[in-house]
Amino acid sequence: MPEVIFQLSVTLGIVLIMSLIMKFLRQPLIIGYIITGIIVGPVVTGIVSEKETLEAFSHIGIALLLFIVGLGLKPKIIREVGKVAVVTGIGQVLFTTVGGFLIAKLLGFTDIVAGYLALSFTLSSTIIILRLLYSKGDQDSLYGRISIGFMLVQDLVAMLMFLVLSSTANLGSGSYLSVVFILIAKFLAVSFGLYILMKYITPRFDKIFAENKEMLFIFAIGVCFVLSTVFFKLGFSLELGALAAGVILSVSPYQREIASRIESLRDFFLIIFFIVMGSNISLSDFKNNLPMVLIFSSFVLLGNPIIMTLIMRRMKYTIRTSFLAGLTVSQVSEFSLILIGMGVGLGHIDNSILGPVTLVGLITITISSYFISYNHQIFKFFKPVLHKFFNDKHAKVEITEEVDEVEVILFGSHVTGGGLIKQFKKAKTKYIVIDHDPKIVADLSKKGIPIVFGSADDPELLDSISVKKLKMVVSTVPDYDINSFLIQYFKKRKRGLNLICITNKYHDAKRLYRQGATYVIMPPYLGQRFITDLFKKNKLDKKKYAREKSKHIVDYQYIERGLK
Repeated sequence: MPEVIFQLSVTLGIVLIMSLIMKFLRQPLIIGYIITGIIVGPVVTGIVSEKETLEAFSHIGIALLLFIVGLGLKPKIIREVGKVAVVTGIGQVLFTTVGGFLIAKLLGFTDIVAGYLALSFTLSSTIIILRLLYSKGDQDSLYGRISIGFMLVQDLVAMLMFLVLSSTANLGSGSYLSVVFILIAKFLAVSFGLYILMKYITPRFDKIFAENKEMLFIFAIGVCFVLSTVFFKLGFSLELGALAAGVILSVSPYQREIASRIESLRDFFLIIFFIVMGSNISLSDFKNNLPMVLIFSSFVLLGNPIIMTLIMRRMKYTIRTSFLAGLTVSQVSEFSLILIGMGVGLGHIDNSILGPVTLVGLITITISSYFISYNHQIFKFFKPVLHKFFNDKHAKVEITEEVDEVEVILFGSHVTGGGLIKQFKKAKTKYIVIDHDPKIVADLSKKGIPIVFGSADDPELLDSISVKKLKMVVSTVPDYDINSFLIQYFKKRKRGLNLICITNKYHDAKRLYRQGATYVIMPPYLGQRFITDLFKKNKLDKKKYAREKSKHIVDYQYIERGLK
C-alpha cells in the first residue's frame, strides 16, 4: 500500500507540472495527462510498476464520465437537437465508419479489429470541442450550435455502441444468430427495466434524498455503482451500467445539482484513466505501428472534416459554416479510447492495439486544438480554394425590385435580428436580411420577409445589393472577422453609413470602433446597464418587477414562436 501511495504522489506531481506546461502552450490538459502516463510508464522512467490500483481508479473515472453523459441524455433529446444535428451526426458516423473500415482492411487487420478501429475513429471529443468553443465565444454561432448538436447525437451513438459491444462477449464464437437473439432479449429487458425505474421509482426517491446535499450525492453515487454492478452481473459492462444510471436520473429535477457535485470526483479519476492510457504506450508501439498511426491520424484530421463539410454542403449550408463545423470533428474522442479498452477487456481485440490508438488520439487532439482555435484564420487561407470546389450558387438569390434599393441591410436574424425585423415593418423601412442558416431562410421566405441566403463575407453577394439609398448596416453575427470585413467593405462603397455590429468581447469592441463602427452592441455591458436601470426604475417594489416580468415573458414567447 505505501508503494501505491508513493507512485500516485509522484504521478500527480508530474501531472501538475505537465498541466502548467499545457496551460502555457494553450493545449488541452488531456494531452498533459497522456504525456504524464508516458513519462511514468515503461518508456521513460517506469515509476508505475503496479498498475492494478491505478487501472481500478481509471475504470471508476470512465464510469463517472459516462454517468454524467447519461445525465445529459434526456429522452426527448433528438427532438431538441434538430434535424441538422441528427443528419450530420449520424451521417458523419456512417461515412467515417465505412472509410475507416476500408483503411483498416487495406492495412491488413481482421474484420473485428477493423470494425473496432472504424467505430472508435468516428467519435469526436465532446469535452474538448465544448471547451474550445466556449473559450472562443463561438458556442452561440451557427456552426457552434450545429457542432454541439451533432456531438450530442454522437454521444447517443456511443451509448448504443456500448450497449451492443457489452452484449457480444461471445462474438467470434460462430454462434452469431444466438448472439443476436440474446442481444435483442437483453435490450428489451434493460429498456423495460430502465423505463420502470425512470417513470415510477426514481421520482419518488430523489425527493427524499434531495433534502440534504450530502444524501443526494450518496444517492447518485449509489445508483451509479449499484446499477453498474447489476449490469456487469447480467453480462453487460460496468461502463454501460453507469451510463444507464445517468439516463435514469436525467429526468430528475435535481439533475444539474447531481452533475455539479460529481464532476470534481469524475475529473480526478479521469486523470488517472488518461495516465494509464499513456503508460500503455511503448517504443515498440510507435516503431512497429508508425504507418498505421500516421494514416489514421491523417484520416481523422483530414477525412472527418471533409466528410462533415460535404454533408453540410449537401444540406445547403454556406461554405464557411460547413468548413468551420467540419474542423470541430478532427480529433479522437475519449470515448474512442474507452471503446478500444472495452474491446480488449471483452477479448475481441488484442491489447497491442491500445497503444497505437492512444498515439492517434494524442496526435489528433493536439493538432485539432489548433484547428478549432484558429479556425477563422484557416478558413481565410483556404477560402479561394474552397470557392473553386464549392460554389454557393444557391446563395445568389435574385433580389426583387421591391427591395432593390434598400435602406437597411440586416445580417443574421436569429433572436436579436428577429426583434429588429418587427421594428422595420412598423417603421415601413425598406430592408433586406442576409442569413446563412437555410432553415431560417426558408421559414422567413414563407412569411414574405425579404431574405437572401448567403454568407456575410461574400463580396459577390454584397456587390449585387444597391447602396444608393442605404443608410444602415446591422450585423447580429458576434464574429470579429465578419464584422471587421463588413465595416471595411461598406466604408469603401458608401460614406456616412450607420454601421452597427455585436460582440461579446471588450477588446474586439475597441478594435471595431477604431475601424469605424457607429455602435458596437455588447451583451455583457448592456446587461450591466439594464440591471442598473431596472433597479433605478423599480427600487424594491415587487409589483413593478412583476410587470417587467410579464413583458419579458411576452418577448420570450415571441422569440420561441418565431416571426409572425
